[in-house]
Amino acid sequence: MTMINADIERSAFGSNRRSWEYFDAQLTALRVNDVENIVARGRLLLEARDELEHGSFEAMVKRHFDLSTARMYRIVGAHPVISNRCHVNALPPSMRTLYELTKLPEEILRQKLKDGSINPKLERKDVARWRAEQRGGQVEIDGKTIEHKPSVVEQLKTAKAEIDRLKKSIGGEHLFDPKQTSDREIAIAVAGRLQCWRVTSTIESVMVGNHVL
Repeated sequence: MTMINADIERSAFGSNRRSWEYFDAQLTALRVNDVENIVARGRLLLEARDELEHGSFEAMVKRHFDLSTARMYRIVGAHPVISNRCHVNALPPSMRTLYELTKLPEEILRQKLKDGSINPKLERKDVARWRAEQRGGQVEIDGKTIEHKPSVVEQLKTAKAEIDRLKKSIGGEHLFDPKQTSDREIAIAVAGRLQCWRVTSTIESVMVGNHVL
């Protein structure tokens, strides 16, 4: 990474504050879109925000990005996990994907870095799905809603739990226990039994037609 000597841009009066031209030149030098440069841009923008006057800072930023993009860079550059040099080779070279990762809890980030879930091929949609799972609902990315869709295994577990619960509340000497069974559960049970009767009837008809009985 090429860095311009900061001393060149120091004020003639010996001030330690750097000019907007210095930060502008540094951002121009950080053109390669890799993780190291993305983090470096974020850190540089943090320094520029602290050293430049508000108007000068915004004018300099707009020569490179819009203000919302600059904010994302700063968040990435300040994040204790994402900006850690030890993780450079494991992270995706996309500022927006890195920004989405900053929205996950640090312990989750560390775990996913450890197990290889976070890797250079990771995409924003993958991170959005993780966020949805963490929140048990949905998130928005670029104005689009990303919902958590249960896997087949999760759906089977839910169905099995419902069946087991219905078995406990439906059975015995009487078909339904009015104290423990809701109208919805009665409807589900009846529908299920009707479906079983239909299947049984169909099978018997086929067997009779084929003279199996």
